[in-house]
Amino acid sequence: MPNRAPELDWEEVSDGSLTRAAIVLTAMEIADGEGLDAVSIRRVAARLGVRPMSLYTHIASKEDLIALMLNEAVAGVVLPEPLPEDWREALRAIALRSYHEFLAHPWALEALGRASRIGPNLQRHGEQSEAAVAPLGLARDDAWHVLRLVDAYTIGQAMTVASLERVREVHGEFVADVPDLPDAFDVGLETVLDGVEHRFNRR
Repeated sequence: MPNRAPELDWEEVSDGSLTRAAIVLTAMEIADGEGLDAVSIRRVAARLGVRPMSLYTHIASKEDLIALMLNEAVAGVVLPEPLPEDWREALRAIALRSYHEFLAHPWALEALGRASRIGPNLQRHGEQSEAAVAPLGLARDDAWHVLRLVDAYTIGQAMTVASLERVREVHGEFVADVPDLPDAFDVGLETVLDGVEHRFNRR
């Protein structure tokens, strides 16, 4: 079938009643409610009340749609500039935003593994993470150790909480005795940052 949108332009502005932004946001709503596998061109078109073929004017493929969804989700992770000058405050701010964004869009982690292209928001997030740890003055490998440690904790906690919420929805009585700890992420994050301070902060 003819494809009139062969290139993925991250900054495209669509004209007309159907916009690419509407397509991406609708796909995200489906993924938020039913998971990434529930997203399809046909499902999105049905939700928007248009023919599936009309989406291909704006989206070249489902692969590109997932990349655009991920880029939109990660927009919520990018901090406003300037970053806090203190490395610990900066890493804390990035981790908190990442945690809440991944909780809001748990499919984003799966999308990261599927995405064929890395969008500008994910690139900016990576740049901010590197800038946050720069005041520690670490060698590149040690800087990456710190970032991976914080990422692993943040992503792991988001996945754990999202999974527990799903279990509660299906088996409410089974997890009735599992306490809700609103500050659990904060406590764990401070423990991780304490470890970074002890091992890597030589200044």
